[in-house]
Amino acid sequence: MTGRRLALIGCPLLAVVLYLPTIGHTFVFDDRGIIEQNPLLRDLRDLPRLVVSPYWHLKSGKGSLYRPLTTLSFAMDRLLVRGLHAWWYHLVNVLLHGLVTFLLTLLALEILPGILPGALAGLAFAVHPVHVEAISAVVGRSDLLAAAGVLAALLLHRRALSAHWRGHVVAAWSAVFLALMAKESGAAAAFVCLAGDLTFPVHGVRARRRVALYAGYGAALAGGLLLRALVLGTLGVGQAIPFVDNPAAAAGFPAGRLTALGTVVRYAGLLIWPRHLSADYSFDQIPIIRSPADPMALAGLLIVALVAGGGVWLMRRAPPASFALLFVAISAAPISNLILFIGTLLAERLMYLPSVGFCLLLGAMVAVVRPRLTSKLIVVGAALLIGLGMVRAAMRIPDWKDDFSLYGSAVAVSPRSARIRHNLGNAYLRRGELQEAEAQFRTALEIYADFNDARINLGVSLIQQGRAAEALAPLSSAAELAPRNAEIAINLGNAYRALGQTGEAERWYERALELDRESAPAWNNLGAIDLARGRTVRAIERLQAAVRLDPDAAIHRVNLGDALVAAARLPEAAEQFDAASRLDPQHPEVLRAQGEKALMQGDRVRAERELRAALQGDPGLARAANFLGYVLAQKGDAAGAAEAYSRAVEIDPSLYDAHASLGVIYAEHLNDPDRGAQHLEMALSLAPDQPGADRLRELLRSLAKRE
Repeated sequence: MTGRRLALIGCPLLAVVLYLPTIGHTFVFDDRGIIEQNPLLRDLRDLPRLVVSPYWHLKSGKGSLYRPLTTLSFAMDRLLVRGLHAWWYHLVNVLLHGLVTFLLTLLALEILPGILPGALAGLAFAVHPVHVEAISAVVGRSDLLAAAGVLAALLLHRRALSAHWRGHVVAAWSAVFLALMAKESGAAAAFVCLAGDLTFPVHGVRARRRVALYAGYGAALAGGLLLRALVLGTLGVGQAIPFVDNPAAAAGFPAGRLTALGTVVRYAGLLIWPRHLSADYSFDQIPIIRSPADPMALAGLLIVALVAGGGVWLMRRAPPASFALLFVAISAAPISNLILFIGTLLAERLMYLPSVGFCLLLGAMVAVVRPRLTSKLIVVGAALLIGLGMVRAAMRIPDWKDDFSLYGSAVAVSPRSARIRHNLGNAYLRRGELQEAEAQFRTALEIYADFNDARINLGVSLIQQGRAAEALAPLSSAAELAPRNAEIAINLGNAYRALGQTGEAERWYERALELDRESAPAWNNLGAIDLARGRTVRAIERLQAAVRLDPDAAIHRVNLGDALVAAARLPEAAEQFDAASRLDPQHPEVLRAQGEKALMQGDRVRAERELRAALQGDPGLARAANFLGYVLAQKGDAAGAAEAYSRAVEIDPSLYDAHASLGVIYAEHLNDPDRGAQHLEMALSLAPDQPGADRLRELLRSLAKRE
């Protein structure tokens, strides 16, 4: 096997093997909003809509990003494996990184002298630690696809100039267009081809062919920008950039650009020495630079001058190094915030494409020093460099396993990032560690007082801690800052509902629907209130609306099943409970529903098992405790039934049927007439006309006679 072939096989193989552990990772960070919560990815019939929809699926229909190729790839993933199986999405990213590494290695072998410099460039790209985010986060696929498109366009461009087959020309045009459709940075493809022509000119090419090539690139870029304008309504960012994500955009022209120069220094550091890596660098991790004399701004200006100026100066002196520097300059320009402000101030995934130029520069430097050093010394140095990169990448990859490990590692590197504090709080919230979640939300608000997302979720954490009265303050403040936000209205409704103020809760849920008629949580919560009030028909209608709007929400299906049980439509209820179980089999409410279904089917053993599992997952499920009491009573375990019923009424004192059952058990089975009488009286006061009320009154009178 030749050295060239070995490099073309070995570099991509190393890239794939290094990142195979990501197959065991979950969806993290923006994966949830872009993939898990995008309803257009669920059905093959929605694929045409994806092409004319923003990258972030927002109910307003507006967005700031347009990446149809990336979104279509997510849709195909979901259709191929029939669901949201994270391992497949991660595998595709790993294979794409292998493909990009192959294309980079092929390019390096073509433009760098000798096998060793080209192989080193390929190996460096395969293992560079700054790539971990782009590969481990599924949404990093936009960077992978854009890089593949840019490199493919460059390789095809060189072949289109030197070959007579017109297919290369069409393929080069297509690669430029697809790179742009993957991500905005893909627009660099045409300009990288121009840099290649200037540094490595292909002689003997008819001017007509060269003009045709660039005319096609222009048409591809114009077509992509036109599609973007039609879908988003603008060629620019579109929506206002959140201050917390990119404070430079709000700092004004001088300070914003000076701050961007400071981030250039940080990007250079990540390429050269990626020791400290973080998933986020939002406000206030990177300070705003306001003085032109600031050392970071001056250093950034020097780096920009060296990269861009060096690329031009070396054009005839050292073409490989010139092209590498120009590649970095061209591909980094759109993400630097120096030309246009973008949605983030600094992100490691954005360096995936510029790192191509950096790795080519490493190869070019090896080619320069090779005549002066022994091959053994170069190989040892290269092996050390690649080994260090592999070790650092391997250490970084586990940080992206799940939200908690990701945000925990990010806080260690970026403790002043309000966004990361907020996201870590959400991770704690999902784990049920509510006090820790509250602390992170409060820290986020200390860093950035106007961070409304943190204010909303602080309210949510307080509600879940049973401190709904305290939650009203942050939620009301959030509503003042964003009066047309349906999510805030829903959470205010949740707070009032937790306080027992059902009428006020209903008013806020109705307000949420005024703001957003397609708010599934609002329909769900209104349906739950109707069900509790005995308005079964309307409850079913509202809960059906919730399921229709968000069919992947297990809790909506459970609530609809409960309403159908109340309407004695048991087969339909069982269907909803089963659908919920397929969506989230370990959710405590789903387990409770499965316990009720087993009870309907006469399987008391399974019913008890499911209900106990539900209470283990969430000890606050009054309905699960109530039904467990019924199962144990039927089993003849009076003491166990009394314990379960007591737990149910402790959680929800309004459960008249649990009080009634407790009264009967204490009076007739546990020889405690006083407690029996207390619960019977409570049951009758709560629901004087409940089924069996006459029997309860008779039992209560008999207990009074015993006294």
